[in-house]
Amino acid sequence: MKTSVKSPLITACFIILFWLLNMPAFCQIMVQEKGDKLEVYDHYKLIDTLHATPQQIAKVHQIQRVKQLVNEHYYYDFPFSRNIGIRFDNSGKTKSEIYEGKDWGDGYFFKSVIIDGNCDVEFTALDVTEKNAADYRYRVVQNGTQELVTWTTPSIFKHTVDKRFKYAYLGRFPYVEGQVLKVEIYNVKNIKQQDAMLVDWRKVVPADVYGTVQYTNPIYRKLDNGLVGGALTEVKHAAFKHTIMLNGKPFEVPFPASQSFIESPSKNDIRIRLGDSLQNIDFDINNGHKLYNYRVYLMRDIDGQKDTTDFGETNSHFLLYKEFWKTPGKYKITFTPKIHRHGGQPITVLHNLATSISFTVLPPLNQSHSINIKTFLLIIFIMLTTGAYMFVQYRAGQKKKLAAEAQNRQIATLQLQSVRSQLNPHFMFNALAGIQNLINKNEIDLANKYLARFARLTRNVLDDGNKELTSIEHETDLLNDYLQMEQMRFGFQYQIDIDDIDQQIEIPAMLLQPFAENAVKHGVSTLKEKGLIKASIIKSKTDLIITISDNGKGFGDTKATGLGTKLCEERIALLNRIYKNTVILLKTDTGVNGTTVTIELKNWL
Repeated sequence: MKTSVKSPLITACFIILFWLLNMPAFCQIMVQEKGDKLEVYDHYKLIDTLHATPQQIAKVHQIQRVKQLVNEHYYYDFPFSRNIGIRFDNSGKTKSEIYEGKDWGDGYFFKSVIIDGNCDVEFTALDVTEKNAADYRYRVVQNGTQELVTWTTPSIFKHTVDKRFKYAYLGRFPYVEGQVLKVEIYNVKNIKQQDAMLVDWRKVVPADVYGTVQYTNPIYRKLDNGLVGGALTEVKHAAFKHTIMLNGKPFEVPFPASQSFIESPSKNDIRIRLGDSLQNIDFDINNGHKLYNYRVYLMRDIDGQKDTTDFGETNSHFLLYKEFWKTPGKYKITFTPKIHRHGGQPITVLHNLATSISFTVLPPLNQSHSINIKTFLLIIFIMLTTGAYMFVQYRAGQKKKLAAEAQNRQIATLQLQSVRSQLNPHFMFNALAGIQNLINKNEIDLANKYLARFARLTRNVLDDGNKELTSIEHETDLLNDYLQMEQMRFGFQYQIDIDDIDQQIEIPAMLLQPFAENAVKHGVSTLKEKGLIKASIIKSKTDLIITISDNGKGFGDTKATGLGTKLCEERIALLNRIYKNTVILLKTDTGVNGTTVTIELKNWL
């Protein structure tokens, strides 16, 4: 995220470079604390002060001096410390809080300290001794304008409490409300040997944020590449004009109402109307450039979906790219001071000093959607590919479905043929049983006539073979032959009525005979000449209605029906599986006045 402060990547690069430049010293010298004793190592070997070089002895003494000064409450980064140290006099009634400020300086990363309180401070110079003091100069500047100490050679040296070491004392400076002290020191023989520190007593304050919406305007294209800005809190309702100086002459710049994208009734209700000309929102911190940063958060509420984005830290201004607010919804950007104590202690984010700016992003007034040719061709390609894939999947599904239906139809047909194969032998067995009965009664002439009828009937049945459908004419002829044959045995009466319909219409073969046989066997066989069987085929719109009735005494138990009837019921169920659009309905009514079987062939005509 681009801001005016150094990006984390650049800062990291500077830190790595600093460590690389100083790596030889850090890698050569290591310190290990064992109780109150310090062990100093050079190239991983313990330094023996009896046989050490002058440079090694000087380094050991410096580390020991730093350790002792830290014990005496001087602020140093032990063991690899810079030159300037600071001590805080917290002996007052109110204890001051000390925070570590931002590093500063052009490539030097000088230290800074933030004091929340009224304590005094003392400064020391670690690298300055009585022998080299003439090579150093230091000064103290208050608030960037007044020199409390001009460039001076260190001249005061003090002993540590244990009297083992001396150090350069740069002075004590009392608390002054709102002051900032800058302490600087350098070596006149080697300018690279310099150090500095900032001490800031100013209160941590909320960010004073000012927002500017950046947008493009063709009028300004030659001036600033077309990018201009409008105040985020400025209320705009109608067209207005603005005068600028162009080539030394006043130039009146018109702003049409369509570019008045800020529709804020007040500063507390900021509304931005989206448009193609809008680019970014630039937030400036008017009271920035402090020794601490502000943490930046953006909270979004889009159609009830809430999220928060952490943009890191800034010290002066922050650029919020349109990518983060291009969707209509509610937004709130927050700048919160962030400070922390020395030594890696937990960071403190002062939420009570946070500054927030809320704004609402509105959809554009005249929303127009345009796409380039590449995107259009890509969309067409995706649609065609998706359509082709869906078509292939549909065809495969249909083929699979048709194959399954064909398989089910084939299975049902085989089952139907199996039922037919049971139906024909059953009919023949019953007929032969009737002939045998006549012979046993010695009614030879009647048996011969019965046999002749049976032969004709059998020939018709066998000629049909495995035909599933036959004409109405053929079916009624077979029914007539059967009833005439049974009439010889039992002497009942019958009649067959056919509506005025085309008798070549096909219906399931052997559909009527089993029910007629049931009417003979269970209905009229005991009534002799008083028995009556009626069969009819009538048309009702697109349906065929077939009825077979008798005037027998009926039967209360459906188990009394013969095997042929049960086979027909199974056969009708199988036919319904094959001919799904022409359902066959079977209904049986039986009572003391007779039995009526009704077969409806729906949508048959």
